Amino acid sequence: MNEVVVFSSCTAAKDDSVPVGGPRVEPSAYVGEARLLRELLRTRHEVLSLPETKTGVRETYAFDLYVRKGRMYGALYADQYQQLKQALVQQSVPVQWFFLSGGYGIVHALEPVRSYRATFDAGIARQNGIPCTAKIFNPILSEICGNIMARHPGCSVYVFGSQAYTRFIKTVTGDTAIKIFEGSVRGGNQLSPVLAEFVRALLSGQLASFDERYPDRFVKLDRESGRSHRSRKGGE
Repeated sequence: MNEVVVFSSCTAAKDDSVPVGGPRVEPSAYVGEARLLRELLRTRHEVLSLPETKTGVRETYAFDLYVRKGRMYGALYADQYQQLKQALVQQSVPVQWFFLSGGYGIVHALEPVRSYRATFDAGIARQNGIPCTAKIFNPILSEICGNIMARHPGCSVYVFGSQAYTRFIKTVTGDTAIKIFEGSVRGGNQLSPVLAEFVRALLSGQLASFDERYPDRFVKLDRESGRSHRSRKGGE
């Protein structure tokens, strides 16, 4: 199996109850350019220091923070949570998993994080009275995502999230094979079964079959959980 890089979105519901108990991945391990690393750490500090962000005190893996309670990960959590976490910790499957995060910008699944209240979606930010941090991270986030892909030449990239999150991947240029699954603003329930299907294929070495089932580079999931497929060579 070729190396796989996954970018998926953070979630409103978070769970910081599971302590970090294993390898820790720091940003310096996946951001290969010193300038981008400095800017990421500086921007994270700016966002997480905002009083309205309400940053927590307990550390947990980013994987646990989002997957244990997020709607988008509901089907995955029900069936494949332990298997996927073990595969990530033991590196038994050639995958690097990242979360696009309103609080951290981008964060590796095995990176220690704390709970926070922030989002890339302006509508959700207004409704919930929390910071919208898309503009703060915008100058660097797409470039960092491209940098990550460049560090894994020949990888296959899979992206899961709403447009407020997937847009940072759509502007990445290059020859990397990118497949985007996009839900509506509150598209967690729509994305959940497809994401679980992807993880099953990943863990069983059957990604070729998954790609045959979803052959297009861009898959849009509507509010009724129906699919509409549209191929594209690049971003919007």
